[in-house]
Amino acid sequence: MKLYIKAYSSYTLNDELDIKKELKQKYKLDTRRQDAFIHLALYGGQLLKEKCEIKKDDELYLTSGVGNADIVQKTNTYMYKENQPLKLFDFINLLGNTTSYYVAKSLGMKGKNIFQISDNFTYINTLISAYASMLNSKKDAIICSMDFMCEPDVIMKRVMGLEQNSKVVSSVNYQKLSLNPDGAIAEIEFGLDENSTCKTEDKPHETYASYIVNCALRDKKDLLHVEVFEDKKRTIKVKSIK
Repeated sequence: MKLYIKAYSSYTLNDELDIKKELKQKYKLDTRRQDAFIHLALYGGQLLKEKCEIKKDDELYLTSGVGNADIVQKTNTYMYKENQPLKLFDFINLLGNTTSYYVAKSLGMKGKNIFQISDNFTYINTLISAYASMLNSKKDAIICSMDFMCEPDVIMKRVMGLEQNSKVVSSVNYQKLSLNPDGAIAEIEFGLDENSTCKTEDKPHETYASYIVNCALRDKKDLLHVEVFEDKKRTIKVKSIK
């Protein structure tokens, strides 16, 4: 399976940038009733929009390994520990499609819109979903891959099966994908791999493969990335065009 990458954006969360303020002041977006998970997705989308044209009928796929765990933890605390009722907008933000709705709205997209979570092969599963849909629709697609690390991060490490001394980060990565090679900066191939003996390195977040792809795009280098889980392997190959 092969697609062409037209543009990309990446951002790893740090304390130097107030994302909510940036969204309001630079991009003129309404950030009310949204949480940090949604803000991270919105910010990555605006970075992509600066690099390419996004059409209203492009398809949107937002994927995450752990989803909005911060709001889940917050809700659990005040409902079951503090005996407080579930707040309306916290309930809305619990829904994965809420994030993809806000992203689509901010980018002016009105086409197919899907939010997916998978605990293994997170990014490549979404690539496969997008590829299958694009073959039928002939539309371009935007993929957003993100994970937001809530505090304390020990919870996230436990969910991801990582050692307690592992480093975890919040990150968002976007690519615009097409079946058409015109104007592409790279091609990306992906699928099953029954022969490779490579092993996956420790991942600072579940959508690490998407980040690695964007690093290759940034450096204009080819890439072979192999992910392994139990007896299953998946490969992603990136070949630079420009």
